[in-house]
Amino acid sequence: MSDDRGGAVEQRHLGKTGLSVSALGYGAGSVGGLFVRGDPQEQRRAIARALDAGITYFDTAPSYGDGRSEENLGRVLRELGAWHRVVVGTKVRLRPDDIRAPGGAILASVRDSLRRLRRESINLLQFHNPIIGGGAAPMETPSGASVALDAMAAVTEGMHEAVRRGYAAHLGFTGLGEAGVLNTLVSGGRYDTVQAYFNALNPSSGFAAASGGAQDFQGLIDAAAGAGMGVIAIRVMAAGALSAKPERHPNAGDPGGPLTVGAGYQRDLAGSLGLEGPLELALRFALAKPGISTVLVGYSDVAQLQDAIRWTARGPLPEDAIRHIVEAAVSP
Repeated sequence: MSDDRGGAVEQRHLGKTGLSVSALGYGAGSVGGLFVRGDPQEQRRAIARALDAGITYFDTAPSYGDGRSEENLGRVLRELGAWHRVVVGTKVRLRPDDIRAPGGAILASVRDSLRRLRRESINLLQFHNPIIGGGAAPMETPSGASVALDAMAAVTEGMHEAVRRGYAAHLGFTGLGEAGVLNTLVSGGRYDTVQAYFNALNPSSGFAAASGGAQDFQGLIDAAAGAGMGVIAIRVMAAGALSAKPERHPNAGDPGGPLTVGAGYQRDLAGSLGLEGPLELALRFALAKPGISTVLVGYSDVAQLQDAIRWTARGPLPEDAIRHIVEAAVSP
């Protein structure tokens, strides 16, 4: 294994927001788990190392550890005097009962987030429920209560009210739900960023129809980037499935399902390319996709962060490797 530490991480435009973010982002979520279940000193070491490497985008949410992620991330950035150096995004996830009249719930959620972060405003506030078509009633899914497109006008107005009150500078949404509906929301022009599900097992948000037999996100990344939106790539390591290992770090959370099929192929391809493994392949594959502003990775400890920094320094995958991955993911 190489012992290179990696240089300064590339900075990219976050769409038309005027913000710059690091190509490699820091996910303080439940899947990696360091900022939910980790030791405070390890949390501090991780953020200090991330800042030293040039990582400037940090992601959290109220649902990560019932607010512990926001509290811990806010504390560490404050202790390190780093808030002026970073861009931080948090989220709003509505319950089914909130969706009929969402404005009050959105404002209450962001105020609670700011209290935990100990900030007066946040750079990016993102709507974090899956979005579906029609006027169907809200339904619980593994990603939260689904919200019909018909209800999104009121949600969007509530999100913009948070901006008007100075609670957030920019707005985004998480691109989960029905692909056609997500693309409709992109074309509406009322959000600045989108979180796009994108990985080497299902790269369809960047390469339409290459879904690996799973949901086809129909080129959401290209649509969003074409509309001037910042794109945050999420689940780039398929919540650990690409490791091809059933064992998980003690800090790591439940990824929400069984390991995804296809990881063995990625391991073989990584070996043929001289990579350290499928996780390096996954990260560098995501870094290669035009239109992505930042690639969000969750970490369980400092060692995992250091791996990601080192792999990022090696640059995007070559075009022939990308072609092999996409061809393998095209459904028959």
